[in-house]
Amino acid sequence: MADEVDERARAEADRVLEAVRDALRLLEGIEDTAVRAVAAGLVLREWAGEKGLPKAIRQQAVAVMHEQYGMDFPEIAVVIGTDRSRAWKVWKGM
Repeated sequence: MADEVDERARAEADRVLEAVRDALRLLEGIEDTAVRAVAAGLVLREWAGEKGLPKAIRQQAVAVMHEQYGMDFPEIAVVIGTDRSRAWKVWKGM
């Protein structure tokens, strides 16, 4: 099961990364080079703040596995490819 989840997760991560790259490529379509440079700089500056979104999505998924599906942390750890301590920390948002 873990291999199947890994393969599906890799495919989904690749799909999301492709969409992110496509979205970033929109910057290349800005004709005015000054506006393009400033817009790219703004994206770079604000990008770090977006790092929390995938973390929150992972935390929510682990919470569903634990709270709704009744999985314990060793089970969750196997599914997400980590150890039980890390699975618990993800659940707690650490």
